[in-house]
Amino acid sequence: MPGVNESRVAVHISLHARKTGGGANSFASNFCRWLRRNKRHYSLQRNMLKADRAIIIADKSDLSEAEKARANGCKIIHRIDEYFEKNESAYRRSKHAKIIELNKLAYCTVYQSRYVFNNVHPHLNPKRYAVIINGADPKQFSPSREEGSYIGHVSWSSDARKRFDILSEFVQDNPEEKFLLIGNHHKTGLPFDDRNVAVKVGPVRRSRIAGYYRKMKVLLLPSEKDPCPNTAIESILCGVPVCYNPDAGTREIVRDCGEPLERFRQLVSNAPAYRKRCLARDDLHFDNVARRYMSLI
Repeated sequence: MPGVNESRVAVHISLHARKTGGGANSFASNFCRWLRRNKRHYSLQRNMLKADRAIIIADKSDLSEAEKARANGCKIIHRIDEYFEKNESAYRRSKHAKIIELNKLAYCTVYQSRYVFNNVHPHLNPKRYAVIINGADPKQFSPSREEGSYIGHVSWSSDARKRFDILSEFVQDNPEEKFLLIGNHHKTGLPFDDRNVAVKVGPVRRSRIAGYYRKMKVLLLPSEKDPCPNTAIESILCGVPVCYNPDAGTREIVRDCGEPLERFRQLVSNAPAYRKRCLARDDLHFDNVARRYMSLI
């Protein structure tokens, strides 16, 4: 980190975050906020051509601009939160082809989980890389005094990989539980009007989402092939254990703060014990994550 009398390091984040949405939007928003809080040492530079370092998120950058920035001496960190498959849509093929080209310009590649590394690294094979699980702001995502009462689900997407069909089965098979659903559930065409769906709202601003987590006792996360879901991170920081699909990077985040889907009943029955484990986690604080990124160069 620069000394007090040295120039601040200008850092460019390649994505301008929306006020709603998770994933890369949450990461970009968190990192910009962190840079502003640490303005003694860093500055947020919107123009990549004037930056000392640039964090490019997946394909979210202009290739020619990135080439010019590198020629200017900008050190590029390439954040990867993707999943490559053999049979992909034209959109995903184009996106992944651009990621491969951008990665050739990177000083260091950051995979969002070991799950992402195992899948994507053979396609990129960069010389320098790290695995850094994402984090969230503990000032925003903090626990309530008491455990919530709902089984929650949060998703900004209605993509098939989110496995809303599994969620729908859980709702129907557990009529004794109350469910709280946040996101685009209405776009799935599935019957989420069951009597035990006590609260159902559409996508909400990132600044409001923590209040909904605090109403939960368990977060249900059936998404498959999910690289590093921010919902799991935010949930844990709010003291809410996670019931997850093991075919994802979620297991690496959750560790002993939850259980896979097939152990749903055990998790719900012992939710207070898992909550205590969530409250002990500080490795998911975004300050720790950002400092690891800055230490790569």
